[in-house]
Amino acid sequence: MQTADVQAPAAQAPTARTAAARTAAAQAQAVASQAAAPADRRGSSPIARLRAVSPFRDLGPGLRRVLLLGLGVAAYLTALTVALQFDWYPRSIPGYVVLGLTALVAAATTRRFPLTSLTVVSAVTAVTAFGLVPEGYGVRAPELLVPLAVTVFIAVSNGCPAFAPSASFAVLAVLAVIPWPVVVASWQIGGSVVDAFDWAVFYDRSTQLGYLVGCALVIAAALALQRQRRATAQLAARNRELVALRAEEAVRIAERERTRMARDVHDEVAHHVAALVIGAQAAIRVADQHPDRLVAALDDVVVGGKDVLTRIRSVVRVLKAAPVGPVADASGDLDVELDAMAGRLRAIGYRVDCTVLVHGQLPAAQRVAVLGVVQECLTNTMLHSSAEEVRVAITEGPTAWQVVVTDPGPAAERFPDVPRGGAGIANMRERIVGLGGVLVTGHDAAGTGWAVRAELPRGGVS
Repeated sequence: MQTADVQAPAAQAPTARTAAARTAAAQAQAVASQAAAPADRRGSSPIARLRAVSPFRDLGPGLRRVLLLGLGVAAYLTALTVALQFDWYPRSIPGYVVLGLTALVAAATTRRFPLTSLTVVSAVTAVTAFGLVPEGYGVRAPELLVPLAVTVFIAVSNGCPAFAPSASFAVLAVLAVIPWPVVVASWQIGGSVVDAFDWAVFYDRSTQLGYLVGCALVIAAALALQRQRRATAQLAARNRELVALRAEEAVRIAERERTRMARDVHDEVAHHVAALVIGAQAAIRVADQHPDRLVAALDDVVVGGKDVLTRIRSVVRVLKAAPVGPVADASGDLDVELDAMAGRLRAIGYRVDCTVLVHGQLPAAQRVAVLGVVQECLTNTMLHSSAEEVRVAITEGPTAWQVVVTDPGPAAERFPDVPRGGAGIANMRERIVGLGGVLVTGHDAAGTGWAVRAELPRGGVS
């Protein structure tokens, strides 16, 4: 019979906990960096630096917008006044004053009231294009289309459906760019439509075409900005979801490691302490007739207590500070580990029959699981059964390794004052199921004893 080297649960658990703790810490640090990175990028951008030194940084967004619009109106009127002083175009300022005010009001209100602003600006543009305004207030294309272009661009780029604004802009652009009254009057005189159009635009079709192309580019730019903003919003939402998921994963990993640490400490401490307490109780019962047994039992208590302290200190040492280098592989022989477990029970009067029929080597994870199941079963026998005999059988089948631990019973609580509800069976099932195996617990065929049967697939997790 050949047995594989086995890694003791107490040594394997700190190793697994150390690696998992490093992973959880790394993920938590990545989450913090991911959440802080956008703020750092925003803080280092030129716009952020300008906002930091802006005299309006302490004002509310509404008041800041009003002040910026006021500055825009003042700058626009100043430019018109200067142009008029130098005898530049325009030669009549009232129409351009109305045009500028309309554009500024549209820029201030379109984001909140897109349809209302589009309707009002379209009406103003149509009335001006058909010449239904007082003398001196008329404005021709392309300046006439500036307020409508601003309204359409803001509305579409902020997510408004593009059909209605684009259709209104296209119709009014055609009406404003092409001098239709002159074309119609020339056609009525008797010329052809083409001749009337050439005469109306003074044979300069490229100018009118350039105006229309410019209007089309405004719509195209608004649509492109709309798609970009939607994509940016989607990416930001996915980034927030990813950061939240990574944070949850880090918390889940930490919680899983805390559960694993509690399981391993429970397995080790419960097994050793139960053996010590039962041995001490047995020695006390026979102390009067056999004082020599009391001395031997106390020696076992001392040795076992030192063993428990050593194992607890090793776990605490790993939890306090992770080692810098790789953790040494504390592996041992499967038979040696099982004999050590059985020896603790034999020392207090139990008969333990261990049978190991395994050829070759068990993988490390399977070895730890097998030892954990056997150790928990022996602990439960000491705590919850009056049997004095335990059978352990570890065999290797064609597709799985099998572990069977039985005691003839009957059930009896050795420490009835201790609260019930331990995690022994849950810990065993977690070990076995985590490796794709099956754990079955229950009464034996006679109905008085207890049997635990575990199967671990040889191919790994299935």
